[in-house]
Parts: sequence; C-alpha cells; structure tokens
Amino acid sequence: TSRFKRLFFCMGGVVWPHLGPAMDDARKLLDSLMGTTRDASLDEAKKTKGKNFTADNVCKHYLLGFCPQYELANSKLTTKRNLGECRKVHSDAMKAEYEAHPDKQKYRTEYERQFLPFLESQVREADAWVARERANVQKTAAAGATEKTTISTMPDSVRDQVAELTKDMNKMMASAEELAEKGDIEGSRFKVELADEIKEKIKDIEDKHPSYTVTLKEEWVCDVCGTRTEAVNEHNTARFKAHFTGKVHLGYEKIREWVKKIRARQRDADVSRSRKEEADDRRRRRGSRSKERQGGDRSSTREAEADRRRRRSRSREERSRPGDRGERRRSRSRGEDRGRRRG
Repeated sequence: TSRFKRLFFCMGGVVWPHLGPAMDDARKLLDSLMGTTRDASLDEAKKTKGKNFTADNVCKHYLLGFCPQYELANSKLTTKRNLGECRKVHSDAMKAEYEAHPDKQKYRTEYERQFLPFLESQVREADAWVARERANVQKTAAAGATEKTTISTMPDSVRDQVAELTKDMNKMMASAEELAEKGDIEGSRFKVELADEIKEKIKDIEDKHPSYTVTLKEEWVCDVCGTRTEAVNEHNTARFKAHFTGKVHLGYEKIREWVKKIRARQRDADVSRSRKEEADDRRRRRGSRSKERQGGDRSSTREAEADRRRRRSRSREERSRPGDRGERRRSRSRGEDRGRRRG
C-alpha cells in the first residue's frame, strides 16, 4: 500500500500516475498564488495569520523584491556559475503579507543582513569571470587566432554592375588574344583599348565604394556580467545592443545595484544608531552630574542639621546643670568683692 501511495495519487476520483517534477511545479504555483498555508485548518490559519511569510520554506529574497536565482533561472549562465537554484516558495501572497506587517522594518533589516553576503559572493564571481575572459581574449589576440575578412561598402546593385563590366572586360581581352593569333594586330590592339576603358570604369566605381579588412571575431568582455561577445562594428550593432537588455546582464546589473543599496542602508542605520548612542550617553552623563549635585546638596544639608542638633544638645545640657550655674555666679561675686576691697 505504501508503495502504491508513493507511485500514485488520487485526483477527482481518478487515479493518475505520479507526475514528479510537474506536480512540484504545480504545487509551487499554488503556493505562490494562495500561500503556503492554503491547506491548513481554520484554527491553524488564524494562529499564523499575518506571519506566514516567516516560514522557512518562503523565499525571503523574493519578499525583499529580488531573488537572483529565481530571475536568472534557465539562463545560459546558470550551469556555468555557482548561482544555484532557489527551491523555496516565491509567493506574491506572502510578499503582500510581509509588506503589511507592522514590524516590516525589523524583518527587512534581518533579511537584508542575511541576503548581502550572497549578493557579494555573486559580485566577486562575476568580477572573476571578467578577469578570466579578458585574459582569454588577450591570449587569442596575441596568438593571431582571430579571423579577418574584407567588408565592402558597395551596394548590391552596384556590385552587379561591376560584375557585368568585368565580364565585358574579360571578353574583350579574350577577343584581343584571338585576333593577335590570327595576325590582326590592329584589331587586337583596339580590343585591348576597350578592355582598358572598362577596367578604368570599374576602378572608378570601386574607388567610390571602398572595401576594408576587419577582424570579425574581435571580442569584448562585459564589466557587469563577465559575458564575452563579439566586439561591436557596423554590422552587429543591433546584436551588440541586445546584450544590455538580456536576462544575464540585467540580472547581474541588478545584483550590483542591490549590493550598493543594502550597504548604503546599513551605513545609514549605523550612523543613526551611533548618534542615538551618543545622545543616550550625554543624557546619562547629565543625569549623573545632576545626581552628584543633588547628593552634595543633601550632604551639606545633613551636616548643617547635625551641627544645629549638636548646639541644641549642648544648650540643653548646660540648662540641665543649675548647681554649676550658681557656683559660677558665686565665683563671679567673690571676684567682684575682692576687687572692691583692693580699691
């Protein structure tokens, strides 16, 4: 039974053979349109509502707005470079949920922090491709392995005219040879003169439409994606321009732009965080100084209060000893009497 289940599945009451990759593609399509929790129960859906995008099988790069592996899938360079394949869900429903989340900024910062190393690795690889392909082009040029050909600027109609004149010239030369063999020297000379006139006419036409030699296989390397292609000339301008609108070039151009954008955002965040930390430090220092001043004031107040208490205590002690006060008064009286007797 288990083997049967692995090989077959039931749809609409009909048993179909397992379609393998086709079914995976269909499942991914449904996930992208309806979300990864489309088959969840109502209770489960309520619990995860608003944060389904945080699931591990959802592509966080796609949520941010750019998954290089997804956009460059099936391109001619996928098998040559270490781009790999993204097997996660690329869901517009999950992206809308992410965009609407109140903590979007927090998630974006986290996802971009994880995304940047991958983008930087792709930039390094593209730069390595540029260096390798340029070296290959230089080796080819040094070996003289490029093919050269003659390119004519003569229109087809004029080229046909030249071909007819060349035929006439050859006929005149052949006739001149026949007449010479027959001994008709004057007739032969006349034919030669006619052939020379045709030859001059052909030369005049060719001078108006010169030919030149070009290297058709001279190659050029793109600084952005590292693609090597035929160098531009007047005959391949459209094909050369098409490179800049191709999937590979646009994909690597976008990778480089995203690296710059994320780095700039992280620098701005670092500056803002540094400024906030400096402001917090200043507030803490001001609070510490204020507490120190308040502590000094309270200490002075406590010392003054203690001094007042000590004075009051001595005063009470003096008042509490009446004998001592009477003795002091008698001593003063005896001193005054002795002073009067001496006088």
